[in-house]
Amino acid sequence: MKKRITFSVILFIIAILCIPGFFIMQTYGVFQKEKVLSDYAVAVDVQGKSYQTWPLVNSFAAMDKKGEDRQLYYRIDTSGLENLFQLAYREFEVKPGGDNPFLDGQVEYLQSEHKYVRTENKYENAKDFVTLLTLVDREGKVIYTYEQTGKGDDNLVKSIIHQGMSRTSNRGSGPARDPYLNITALFREKLHVDVKLTVDEEHKVVTIRMNKMEEK
Repeated sequence: MKKRITFSVILFIIAILCIPGFFIMQTYGVFQKEKVLSDYAVAVDVQGKSYQTWPLVNSFAAMDKKGEDRQLYYRIDTSGLENLFQLAYREFEVKPGGDNPFLDGQVEYLQSEHKYVRTENKYENAKDFVTLLTLVDREGKVIYTYEQTGKGDDNLVKSIIHQGMSRTSNRGSGPARDPYLNITALFREKLHVDVKLTVDEEHKVVTIRMNKMEEK
């Protein structure tokens, strides 16, 4: 009987000690399949060379941790999403050179006649509203909509933890979790653009390759 009680007490203590460990691991995104690219430079492939994609922000981009066909994600509530459409439609020029020996230069985005990311407020009454984000293709056709709730939508927007980051809210402190759009899936389905990622762990570069697919 005493052994059973002792064993139960030990299990209880272990369980108590595991709770903070669980939350620490959650903060570092241990239990999710994706990771934010804050430890990498983000580049785009142009004829076999890698060019910096600023103002795309590495901490707003994410990818699958494993797999041959890693998906690219980007925060849907940030302005850099517009630049990803410009990369897909080749609305940029390349500027070779620069002081980074691991990249071949920088892309310079062209002035576009199109606006691919649009926002509008949907009012529920005179005081309350939700912001609706609409994505369109080059012809102005709506290809995706998202209510800016700050969460995933059980479709192409996933809630991804920025590993190692925490955030304080009215409910207390927790892991920094934000809505990221699956760029790979959206561009393949709606723009017929194939998005591939090459990960160079040695030099800490994730290179995006976008190629037009044959439309069926």
